[in-house]
Amino acid sequence: MAESPAIRVLGVDPHPIVQAGLRAVLESAPDVELVGVCGDGVSALRACAEKHPDLVILEVNLPGMSGLEVCKAIKRDHPQTEILVLTLDDRDETVFEAIRAGANGYVLKDITPENLVRAIHSITRGQTMVHPRIARRVLDRLSLMTQESEGGRLYGDGLTEREIEILVEVAKGATNKEIARKLFISESTVKSRLRNIFRKISVRDRAEAAAYAIRKGYMR
Repeated sequence: MAESPAIRVLGVDPHPIVQAGLRAVLESAPDVELVGVCGDGVSALRACAEKHPDLVILEVNLPGMSGLEVCKAIKRDHPQTEILVLTLDDRDETVFEAIRAGANGYVLKDITPENLVRAIHSITRGQTMVHPRIARRVLDRLSLMTQESEGGRLYGDGLTEREIEILVEVAKGATNKEIARKLFISESTVKSRLRNIFRKISVRDRAEAAAYAIRKGYMR
């Protein structure tokens, strides 16, 4: 049986000590190939175009072009590339802006090397990762947004009740297999429904779908 190809990872952080740490962790990680480390947004976009990473580890606070702008540009030009934010910035506003920009995960720099590698593997399997320290606050914020949504959950986007259930599970970071198990439907049905959902709400990937669910107040 052929081995799965290594996950190609690009690191983006302006601090040499963090760059060195990423190299130390990822160059020895199983099934991970570090294709480069950049210190600014322009270099990151150039590296994405040249090296086609599967996942970018991105600091949101970059010199010049912000990490959020970089995130949006990567998702626009390379929608198949996953983005994991790795930062010290745990402000709710920054977390939500990163999710809206297309980030697939958001972790803080106190994460252990082992958990960083786990996060990389989880995200490339279609999950959404949020650091435990901020996950509770994010969920509380989502609950408040739902309560403040005028008229409650809106269905003007043409989504059915079942499609909204699937969308909510995607926003929680569930995989297709996990969604199928929870909703008692087949995995192929989940994939088909997701294609319809993406078309109806005009998004390209799970991160954009999660951000949409947050904006619309679909999260309970």
